[in-house]
Amino acid sequence: MMPRVIRAAVCGIYAVCTLTIVVIAGGCTTTGQTLGSTVVQRNTVSGISAEPPVLSAAQLALLARRTQREEELLDAPLTAESAAEIALLHHPSVERALETLGMPGFDRLRLAHLVNPAFNRGRPPSTVETRIEKPLSVNLMTWVIIPALDSSGSTEERTARVQAADEIVALLFAARRAWVSAVAARQSVRYFEDVVVAVEAGREIMESMRRVGNSSELETLRAQTLYADAVAHLTTVQVTAAIERERLVQTLGLWGMDAERVRFPERLPDLPPAPVGADGLEARAIAQRFDVHAGRLEGLAGEAGVNARADVRTAWLAYRGAYDLARHMRDALVPLANRVSEEQLKLYNGMLISVLDLVADATERINAVNAALGTERDFWLAEIELQRAMSGVGVSAVAARPGVQGGFRPGAAYHVH
Repeated sequence: MMPRVIRAAVCGIYAVCTLTIVVIAGGCTTTGQTLGSTVVQRNTVSGISAEPPVLSAAQLALLARRTQREEELLDAPLTAESAAEIALLHHPSVERALETLGMPGFDRLRLAHLVNPAFNRGRPPSTVETRIEKPLSVNLMTWVIIPALDSSGSTEERTARVQAADEIVALLFAARRAWVSAVAARQSVRYFEDVVVAVEAGREIMESMRRVGNSSELETLRAQTLYADAVAHLTTVQVTAAIERERLVQTLGLWGMDAERVRFPERLPDLPPAPVGADGLEARAIAQRFDVHAGRLEGLAGEAGVNARADVRTAWLAYRGAYDLARHMRDALVPLANRVSEEQLKLYNGMLISVLDLVADATERINAVNAALGTERDFWLAEIELQRAMSGVGVSAVAARPGVQGGFRPGAAYHVH
C-alpha cells in the first residue's frame, strides 16, 4: 500500500490535473464522446494523463524510505538541522531543480547523508569546519556542484544549472532561518504570557484595595492600563508566532496533517562558549564557495573572489557583534534586572512601595529576559548567515540593525491622563 504522505501528494497533484482537463474539455465541442471519456483520455498534445504514472518497485522503495525518514523527523521536536533536512526531502522545488541538473528522481536521502563518491574521492573538502559548514549542506553540495559546473551546453543551459544548484542549497539555509524565527517567536509568547499573569494579579489587587478605600482611582486606572497594554502586546507576539510558524511550514514544503505535526523545542539553544574566530575564514571561503567555482568557469575568478571575501567578512562581523551583544544581555542585563527585582521586593515587604510598583518591576524584568531572547535569536540568525556566506549560495541577509529595542512598554498602547 502506498504510504500516506506519498498517497496524499500524488492524489493532490492528479486532482489538480484532472480539474484542469475538465475545464479545458468543458470549453470544447466533442463528437461521440462524453465528458467523462474526454477527461480520462490522454491528451496527446501535452502528454497529461488523468491516471497516475505507474511507479517501478525501485521508485516505490525509494519513496517509502524517504517518507519513513520524514516521519522520523516529524515525530520529534524540530531542530534547525532536521528542519533543513525535511525541506530537502519534501519541498517540491527540489525535484524541479534536480531535473534541471540532469538528476530527476534522484534519491534525496543520498543527497542529505552521503558525500558524492565522484567528488574528492568520496571525502568532504579538507577545508570544512563542522561548526560552520554543516554536514547536510556539505553532502548536498558535493552532489550538485559537479553537474552545475559542467561546461557543456549553451550559456543559458549552464546558467540554469548553476541557478538550480544554488536554489537547492540555499533552501537549507532558508529552513534554518525560518526555524530560528519560529522558535524565538514561540518563546516570546511564553514570556509575555507571564507578563499578562503578573499584571492581571496586580490589577485585581488594586481593584480590591480600591473597593475598601485603600487605593486611589488613579492608581486603579494605571493598573488597568498596565493590564490592557500587556494583553495588547501578547496578542501582537501571538500573531507573530503564528505567522513565523506558517513561514516555516511553507519553507519545509509541508501541508495538511504533516504541517500540523510540526513541533518546536521549548527554547533556542544556549549560546556557544565562544564564537568562531575569523582566522582562515576567507581562505576557506575562496577554496570552497560555490559562486567562486562558478565564476572561474565563466572567466570571472577575480570578481568572484573579491565578492566572496567581502561577503564572508561582512557576515563574520555581524556574527561576532551579535554574539557579543547576546552574551552581554545574558550576563549583564538580565542579572541586573533580577537584582533590582529582589531589592524592590524588600521595599514592598517594608511597605515602602505599592503593589503596582512591584508588578511594574516584574514586567521590566521579563522585558529584560525578552530582550535577551531577541539578541539570542539574532545571534543564531547571524551564525546561519555566516554558514551561507561560507557556502557561496543565496543572497546575503546581513542588514544594519538599530539599537536593542525594548519589548512591552507600559502605556505605549493606552494612555490615561
